[in-house]
Amino acid sequence: MRLAIQSEFEDIKLIFYKHKKWFPHIRTDYMKRMIEKKRLIYQDGVIITFHHAARKQKIGNVPVNKGETILHQIANKESGNGNAKKILLQFFDWCEKDVYLSVRADNLNACKFYDIIGMKEIGEHNWAKGKIKGKVYVRRKSITRSLY
Repeated sequence: MRLAIQSEFEDIKLIFYKHKKWFPHIRTDYMKRMIEKKRLIYQDGVIITFHHAARKQKIGNVPVNKGETILHQIANKESGNGNAKKILLQFFDWCEKDVYLSVRADNLNACKFYDIIGMKEIGEHNWAKGKIKGKVYVRRKSITRSLY
């Protein structure tokens, strides 16, 4: 996987702003911090932000163990070109353990995408004191290995 570098910041910012409907909370200081901490992948026009859990935690009602990966955002410069699927599958292979993410339930395209690539819906997550409903997905490491 190719980690982003500071000189790519403007390109990354434009991609996030293109998807502002789904990422209204993403600020430029967050983008810069994720690049600095080496938690932002930028490859073939696809952005993935993530972290590896330093301790046991929860995403919504789903427990995540230490060392497992939490995917924060994925965004593609050009929708429909297949790059998001290709890079995300590489990301799953690159991660040492299971990968979890949460997504807004009304983001139907994203939910369908996660289903297509073999992620499993395993829980719920809500934002804005329950006003925004979400889903939690997982990609088990054992499943990733069987695809290759």
